[in-house]
Amino acid sequence: MATRCFLASDWRVVFLTLGLDDLDAWWNLPDAERVDEPNLRYGGEMSVFRVRLADGEGRLHSLYIKRQRDQLRRGLAHPLRGEPTLVKEFRALNRCLRRGIPVARPVFFDSVTGADGHRYTVLVSLGLDGFESLDRLDRLSLSPVQRWRLVQDVADAVRYMHNQGFAHRNLYPKHIFVAWRPSLGRFDVSFIDMEKARHPAGNAHRLRDMESLSRRSKGVGLHDRLRFLQRYLGASHLSDLDRKLLRQLTPKQRRS
Repeated sequence: MATRCFLASDWRVVFLTLGLDDLDAWWNLPDAERVDEPNLRYGGEMSVFRVRLADGEGRLHSLYIKRQRDQLRRGLAHPLRGEPTLVKEFRALNRCLRRGIPVARPVFFDSVTGADGHRYTVLVSLGLDGFESLDRLDRLSLSPVQRWRLVQDVADAVRYMHNQGFAHRNLYPKHIFVAWRPSLGRFDVSFIDMEKARHPAGNAHRLRDMESLSRRSKGVGLHDRLRFLQRYLGASHLSDLDRKLLRQLTPKQRRS
């Protein structure tokens, strides 16, 4: 099978100099640090590693390496054997970037069928240095202004993604990264793990994003949920239908 190889233009010289211009080099990179347990779903395996490299101007960056063996998902384009989920993620990331949706930018991608018949895929993305995921963010340390901006900026980012026709389809707080920009008085927001993203996405897929994000957002009060939905909908006041949606998105409290 033909190799699908991609090197970002601004990293090409660095990768060529270091010999990191093919899949084998990234797969066997000795200094890579594993950052989570291997994912063994979908009849294969995927692991994520991190490495620190300097760009062409000497600035250090975290790069995240996803190494995947098989994990083939069937679809209309590949109904029999399927294609690796990382191929779908790489495609989705590029579509998002073309539409201005903030995502972790890929800098290397390659996917080949090995002599053993298994499909091997590597996706390397720039780390979101200076960002923190919503599930790890210490909201109590934020000022009232920052807390309000956090709700507003995340709602704006989710709305923009949806308005561009994309749905994440697995949107948890751990998939949304934010960074406070003091000079701008706002948060930058970025999304990760787009392998299940759908385009074009209908209302059902958008609602699924909202439901999964709301369900996994622990410690977020009703007032902030209300402000989030108002901002997402672009409404200063919620209609009866909007309030019904708010109740649908608000996790039920368990009774002791």
